[in-house]
Amino acid sequence: MIKKVLTIFFSLVVVASLVILPSCSSEPSAPQILTANLAGEPAQIDPNRASWSTERTVIMQVFEGLLGFNQDLSLKAIGATEIPTVENGGISADGKTYTFTLNQDVTWSDGEKVTAGDYEYSIKRLFDPINAAEYASFYFDIIGSDAYYTSADQDAAAQAALKDAVGVTALDEYTLEIKLNDPRPTFLQLMALWPVYPVREDIITQYGDQWTSPATYIGNGPFLMTEWVHSDHITLVRNEDYWGEKAKLDTVVLKMITDVNAEFAAYQNNELDISQVPAGTEKTVMADATLSPQILRYAELVTFGFQFNLAVAPFDNKYLRKAINAAIDRDSFINNVRGGVGKAAYSWIPPGMPGYDETLGADYHFDVAQAQAFLTQAGYTNGSEVPELRLQYADTGTNPTIAQFIQNQLKVNLNIDVSLEPMERAAFSQMVNAEQHTWAWFGWGADYPDPDNWLPELFGTDAGNNHTNYSSAAFDALAAQAKKELNNTLRLQMWADAQAMVVDDAPVLFMQYRERFRLVNPKVKGLLYTGMDGDVPGDMFFANVWIEA
Repeated sequence: MIKKVLTIFFSLVVVASLVILPSCSSEPSAPQILTANLAGEPAQIDPNRASWSTERTVIMQVFEGLLGFNQDLSLKAIGATEIPTVENGGISADGKTYTFTLNQDVTWSDGEKVTAGDYEYSIKRLFDPINAAEYASFYFDIIGSDAYYTSADQDAAAQAALKDAVGVTALDEYTLEIKLNDPRPTFLQLMALWPVYPVREDIITQYGDQWTSPATYIGNGPFLMTEWVHSDHITLVRNEDYWGEKAKLDTVVLKMITDVNAEFAAYQNNELDISQVPAGTEKTVMADATLSPQILRYAELVTFGFQFNLAVAPFDNKYLRKAINAAIDRDSFINNVRGGVGKAAYSWIPPGMPGYDETLGADYHFDVAQAQAFLTQAGYTNGSEVPELRLQYADTGTNPTIAQFIQNQLKVNLNIDVSLEPMERAAFSQMVNAEQHTWAWFGWGADYPDPDNWLPELFGTDAGNNHTNYSSAAFDALAAQAKKELNNTLRLQMWADAQAMVVDDAPVLFMQYRERFRLVNPKVKGLLYTGMDGDVPGDMFFANVWIEA
């Protein structure tokens, strides 16, 4: 139900090295135009209804919420005067009521004030069943939200009553109150995400689904959208009436080049300021005297691996899964398949985020003897006794190379036969969503930097993104406790214990912590990037960027 699994197609196309690119001058002296690539048409730029990456990159330029993230991914107040705490009265002692005092200087791009009523309208609209918002479930801790979201089969009067019962209230023009069913220690991080940015009721009522057209796309952020040429580009310009510090850029052009080779060519032709590098060319680019100084590399809060379907034999055998984990030379994978980009993964939560533990998964470091020992525990004296393992994948991009790597590793290291079953992309996606696969490549990226965004949604019994069919009563009980625990030290220890359970049970073949590898024109200055960036590095902070002559 949620975007989130970067699954499914094998396509490899989070806080790590956070650096400001150096500048030689403090004053812009060249045309202040940044041109980047979204790699495709945004499916939805309505904040309440939008998903990840492409959509988010546009939304975050035009809108801002009550809270946001700093470059180190700590929280900051934007539309609110301060971050609510128990000490300042913004959070009740039981952790169930949040009160936000709004910054009265914040205005919409047409000059109207942003009020608490705008936030009440937006958050309740997130749960309107007609919108089928992908991220609504993130906020089901809000009283009445789940009931309203699932009311599609009820009449208008019943839906209106359920909407009124949602625990979001504008107490006055500049005070917003939100009531939760239970404590949620990460609720403030959720309030920094785009699904709860304010939107204008009068605009949406008048224009309906067309309100996201440039002329009526009214936001409260540092840029305005002036042009959307579908399948080609979006143009954003500086909001001269922005209530805060004005953006340094005059214009941001977001292209929609879907082919990475064409994107790379456009960069080399000075048509783009930021570009991906085609898979398999990373080492060539690193060795290029002109391009290598333009490389931007940093760790992302993203992990990739193969999700086993534990409901399908022989993957219901825990020790076979562990044997496969220990039989894969991940360093060889990074160096030879991924062009030297990325870091070998032996557990789930990535470096740079609370909950990362480099000691987890020690038994899964490449070790043929250890792999054979696990295989013996699984009941096989030799890999030839293991039923042939069928590996389906979408037959696109580098997926065949990844599949062949896994096939070779298991044959050479454990004498296990793997049959490869390439599929059409849509059919493969449908198979995984229906949990008819045997094992499949997937990834997960942080919505917010906390373990409760990484564990329960993927490994909780019947969770929306649990395509492994993993189920552990002990994990479920611990996760339920951790979600509500207000003592942060105790909470993080609970999540550490929960992750240790998952790693030991091995529902995933952990493979890679992804690293962002991009080219950036040297004239681009002030680019602030984080492990949670969308498709374009630094998309949280475009207002800080400027172009040097």
